[in-house]
Amino acid sequence: MRENPRLRWHFGICLLHWLTVIALAAQIAIAFGPMNGPGMATMNWLPLHMSIGVTILAIIVLRLCWRIFTQPPVRRPSRFVRFATSFFHVFLYVMILAVLITGWLGYRPMPFMPPARLFGTLHVPLAPSVGGLSTRAFAFVHAKLVWILLGFVGVHVLAALVHFLVLRDGVMRTMFFGRQDTASREKEAHDAVGDEACSPDRP
Repeated sequence: MRENPRLRWHFGICLLHWLTVIALAAQIAIAFGPMNGPGMATMNWLPLHMSIGVTILAIIVLRLCWRIFTQPPVRRPSRFVRFATSFFHVFLYVMILAVLITGWLGYRPMPFMPPARLFGTLHVPLAPSVGGLSTRAFAFVHAKLVWILLGFVGVHVLAALVHFLVLRDGVMRTMFFGRQDTASREKEAHDAVGDEACSPDRP
């Protein structure tokens, strides 16, 4: 018996997607909020900032591994749209990973300060030296990549709104939580039978 194609992403994929959104929003709020405060605000908030970064990394890796074994929802876009969508999402993942890695490479605790601990327990290992670049250089690159990432996130949100409000092609619905596609198909079949029964042309 052939398996019905999916109309939505798997529940786990949806959950990891929205967890990524929440974690990124919290990370941005902390980076542009209390970490920009006076005095030692940056160092005081750095452990939480790094903890959320590691959480995002774990979510991304788990999501990519899960995605390998998950069939995407049924859609029939043009070849160009499929290529553009795939390229954009791959680049978005690469940007997120680049921000996380450069943030780690640019981390060095200040003198006479204890090293940051993830969620107050796990020790953060210092990144190895890479070429002739200093930690200050990586911190600079990290800050610039954050702005580029924010630009891509903005494009992603705008595209989602276009699909949802203008095109209304159901793309957004594939990422929402809902009943499985089998129940939806049974409902469609039931409605079709009902329409046929009410048709005046039925013998």
